[in-house]
Amino acid sequence: MLRVKCLLTIALVALMGCGQPSSRAQQPPQKPRPPSSHRTGPVRVVGHSLVDRHGPFLGLGVSYFSALWRCRSDPARLESDLQFLSRQGFNYYRMLAMVGWNPAWKGREIAPVAFTTHDGRHIAAWPDYWKQMRRLIDLAYDRFGMRTQITVFADAQLMPRKQDRLDYLRRLLRDVVAGREQKIILIEVANEGWQNGFPGDEGLAELREFTSYLAQRTSVPIATSSNHDRPFADTYAHSDADIATWHFSRDRSVDDGWKPVYDCWELGKLPGYPPVSSNEPIGPGASVASETSDIRLVMAPVFAYIAGLPMYVFHCGAGVMGRTRFEDTPCIRLLAPLIAMLPADLPSWQRSDAKDPGAPFTIYAAGLPNKTWPEAPASRDGCVRMVSASRGHDFVCAAIGIRPGGLKIQARVSVSFRVVDPLTARVVDHVEMGAGEQRTLPAGSGAWLLLGRFRK
Repeated sequence: MLRVKCLLTIALVALMGCGQPSSRAQQPPQKPRPPSSHRTGPVRVVGHSLVDRHGPFLGLGVSYFSALWRCRSDPARLESDLQFLSRQGFNYYRMLAMVGWNPAWKGREIAPVAFTTHDGRHIAAWPDYWKQMRRLIDLAYDRFGMRTQITVFADAQLMPRKQDRLDYLRRLLRDVVAGREQKIILIEVANEGWQNGFPGDEGLAELREFTSYLAQRTSVPIATSSNHDRPFADTYAHSDADIATWHFSRDRSVDDGWKPVYDCWELGKLPGYPPVSSNEPIGPGASVASETSDIRLVMAPVFAYIAGLPMYVFHCGAGVMGRTRFEDTPCIRLLAPLIAMLPADLPSWQRSDAKDPGAPFTIYAAGLPNKTWPEAPASRDGCVRMVSASRGHDFVCAAIGIRPGGLKIQARVSVSFRVVDPLTARVVDHVEMGAGEQRTLPAGSGAWLLLGRFRK
């Protein structure tokens, strides 16, 4: 009942506030904002948008897996990291609540209970575990305006008994979440549950049960896991989850490396499923495969928001083990200025691929309409994908993977738009096109953001 009442209230707020273009400055703030100017109120999911007391906003997160360990072991570095991240426009971070079973975490274990690691080492429980978690969440929000995404069972092997896991969730709600609802953006039951303590059918059933358990006891949005041993539907169909956290492709061998950017499109707006968070995408220093291209990294969240995802987590090596610095991470300073140009409720707009009749433009490759260059591999022009989202007279368009010959577009209706360089967040051209008129966008850095209106 608590969640229903809150959702109805926030829905009214959204109706009054959604749809207004973002008025945030194009440059990230230089100092952490004082508490009086923080976004306040509990976060809710309305349509495909995140909404709090101030209306809709785009969730821009960053992986900080070791934040709780850092809070206890190196608080000065934690504060320095949070200050830097808040200055770059990140409004939340994703932390792990327990980890250490895998030997890779040696020396950085987060231990709510005593346990024996996979390689046989005994790790003592932190006597101040719950105190440190409260301190971390309060510090991040009160001083730096960043909400917390709690990923609970990062290594569920630490407490293999189901009853122990339930007892942990009960205490998390009682001793941490209660009274801090506005400081927590999301509670995710498990990190990649199938390989971190929730295997097979029994593990999936337990993940879904824990999702329902949390959803019935708090108004904080709940996610289950990115569970890749089976289809997406098995985890999130008929679910009590508010958000579906998912880890998309890191395969850079396809389409000149652009697949990790567009891979979220298929799940972006599936009827009957929760909105999706790109929860651990490829990034600088990521495991399996790493991405350091500024243009692909900066376009990934833009593409995700247009696709209908309300949340995107920037994932980098500094945010995993913390052996590198956030300050030295490629692209990390480029995201906020571009995202600040986007409408705050963009994920709830009507989306379309360039091949859809309702899209603003027809695209060309090798002189052929409605073709991308992967469909005409010998072409020197064209793009990998062009997608858009519209609401009323307004539209936002992203073209990615543009070849050196540029991208020929034809307006389906009369439009006017600004051409934005994604790497500088600067408007480089103002364009008006009548229905049927054609124009070639130069290759630029390999992608463009178009912010426009349909003309009467």
